[in-house]
Amino acid sequence: MNAPTLTIRSGQGDYPVHLGTTIDAVAIALSAIDAAVVIDARVHALHSTALAPLLDRLPVLEFEATEDSKTLTGAERVATFLLGTGKTKRTTLIVIGGGIIQDVSSFAAHCWHRGMPWTFVPTTLLAMADSSIGAKTAINLCGHKNQLGFFQSPTKVYIATDFTRTLDDGDIASGWGEILKLSLTHPDPFFREAVAAVSRGGFRTPELPAMIRASLTAKQRVIEIDEYESDLRRILNYGHTFGHALEGLSHFAVPHGIAVAWGLDCANTIAERRGFLAPAIAREIRAFVAAHFPINLPVWPTADEFVTAARRDKKAAGGAISMALLHALGDIRIVPIQIDAQLIADIQAHLDATAGLRS
Repeated sequence: MNAPTLTIRSGQGDYPVHLGTTIDAVAIALSAIDAAVVIDARVHALHSTALAPLLDRLPVLEFEATEDSKTLTGAERVATFLLGTGKTKRTTLIVIGGGIIQDVSSFAAHCWHRGMPWTFVPTTLLAMADSSIGAKTAINLCGHKNQLGFFQSPTKVYIATDFTRTLDDGDIASGWGEILKLSLTHPDPFFREAVAAVSRGGFRTPELPAMIRASLTAKQRVIEIDEYESDLRRILNYGHTFGHALEGLSHFAVPHGIAVAWGLDCANTIAERRGFLAPAIAREIRAFVAAHFPINLPVWPTADEFVTAARRDKKAAGGAISMALLHALGDIRIVPIQIDAQLIADIQAHLDATAGLRS
């Protein structure tokens, strides 16, 4: 395949990310291997013709991409499917879908016979620009986000941006939430370039493939230094503490990337109020978030509810949360934030400041 690639260095084995390819080319490239397929049911319905060279010759499991499916029960369903195929641990599990299908399938792949290889074909913008690399896999437990998981690198990733043509606007915006995060965390930030690209062409700008590559390159720098999140990789949690809280408190009515955009704006309020971030930078980022990531909830959670949810965050320990806080564009640091009345006041200040921006 004559597509540009990124090669991600991993302690579990380096893997290529093929960019600039097409759905047809991916189907042909993967059709000759010993494999089984887990695919998002909607993707199957929309792209069955293009994927026919692959799907017509391999065992296929359709999977509904819902947070309720991203559980031990969902992982068991994938494992039971694999058991029924008669495949071995040398079989490759081909995963076609977004982050939910990626998580539950790679979780099952990690457990199946103590580990089987898997290849990822991301079909959502969020998965293309962020979750497709980095090896994280996680499932929900008792309604709490990403409580169980492993690090399980794929063997290959194929990014075909023509999948984005059938995504709805909400899915596109969700992907841009993670692009926004990565544009701010890279030491050579591309936030203003991203804003300009959206200004010229909207979220479906022709510059989207370049934004995907920039995002993956930004994440690649981090995960190759700290694959297992012992230090530097924690900066990629920027926006996730209260983004995950918003997801859970809304019963997942708010998509992940949109919640992350709100969560990083919330984190910026905390950073600004504590003297870490210049108000002008916080306002600049908020203007972009407010213009492009509307959230429509009939009732918003309270500051107390957000802080209570944050106590269950994986980054919370000893009465504090290790939060990724922006200090300047491209300068993000981990700061221990006490879970106390001051944090509740910070969240309330953010809710008050953004009340008029919420739809």
